[in-house]
Amino acid sequence: MARGVNVDPDYHRDLPTEPHHSMNQPMDQSRVYWFWGGSAVVAKRSVRLTPATAERRGFLWNDYPLETANWEVEFDFKAHSKPHFGGDGFGFWILDSTNDPILKKEPDSLTGPLFGMKEDFQGVGLIFDTYDNDGDRKNPSIFTLENRDGKKFIGNHDNDYMNDMYKKTPESAKDPQFTCQLDYRNTKQPVRILVRFLHKIMHVYVDSGDDQGWRVCLAVEFEKDFFNHHIAFTAITGQVADVHEITSVSTRYLEESEKDFDDFLLQHAENNSKRSSWGQLLWIVCMLVGLGLNVLTGMEIYKYLDYSSSGINSTLIADNLKIFAWPHTILHFTMTGILLLLGAWFGFVLNLPIVAYKVWAIQKNKLLLDANSVGAEAKIHSSNILSYPNRMYVMMGFYAVSQIYILMRLSS
Repeated sequence: MARGVNVDPDYHRDLPTEPHHSMNQPMDQSRVYWFWGGSAVVAKRSVRLTPATAERRGFLWNDYPLETANWEVEFDFKAHSKPHFGGDGFGFWILDSTNDPILKKEPDSLTGPLFGMKEDFQGVGLIFDTYDNDGDRKNPSIFTLENRDGKKFIGNHDNDYMNDMYKKTPESAKDPQFTCQLDYRNTKQPVRILVRFLHKIMHVYVDSGDDQGWRVCLAVEFEKDFFNHHIAFTAITGQVADVHEITSVSTRYLEESEKDFDDFLLQHAENNSKRSSWGQLLWIVCMLVGLGLNVLTGMEIYKYLDYSSSGINSTLIADNLKIFAWPHTILHFTMTGILLLLGAWFGFVLNLPIVAYKVWAIQKNKLLLDANSVGAEAKIHSSNILSYPNRMYVMMGFYAVSQIYILMRLSS
């Protein structure tokens, strides 16, 4: 067993692909290595396993067996149709050579009701179950099915094979997963799947083209490897139907000395990335709210100085400035709340005195200005320690410092 761990699904990008196990555009130039049947059609840009027509089955079989116990297959696919829901699904299979359809009398002997595969398959299938038969809203889902002895596989289609899934996860897994959900229908870009089989553990990673990169789907451990087995794809449609297309297949051989893969670390990094994305968005929102607060406060000070220099009496000044009170307060409470959510304690504590003052002003019905709060007589009649203009200057200073702090955090 190799020492150490690896967490990067793209770790083997520099390894050569095995052309006799691969298909890349133009797809039809690689058909010499593959056999297909049922409703499958090989074209330049894709292999269409099924059209968006009810009750269709198609398959794609790789003529050459895997010549190593450790390997990885990366394939891109599209499942699409106009209806909001589709079906039924498709499968990626690693099969014993006894399943070879070329050796059978019937050319479509590989096809059957099990996501396009016959029920007495011998090997393992990575299943993409599109249609939600049991109504639990956990589809589309991805899981594995195993049938080593080649006997008829009897599964419960009505509960989406929940009791039939292969569930043996690696003992070393810190957060074991034998299934995952992925909304792979009607995506703008093909969905990428990476199946990595190393040291008898099958790791499955998904990339739905949402700029999040690879994500951990599942990892299951088997008692035996799949040396000398064949790659295959199948698809099926039922009452509802999707077009199922394979747009590329790339296979690489791995060495026994390869490092094991720690999906937990990748998932942890993935979760951190999601949190980082949300945090970045909150910082941007906080910056915009803070900017609005600074602009609004500046406008309020400007209006006060303009009214005062014009000789307008205090009652009119107070009436004209009342429109700023609640927008000012709401923006400030929003900025302070976001700082709290972000755990930005310096910015939060910096704004707490103003929050406390505004809460007190709301409780005492002093948030809106009156004639005693502005004008020359403000110092005589006001019960506040600071007069209105001085109070606004102090707030403006706090807001300016907060905005500088937010910009520094956003750029760090």
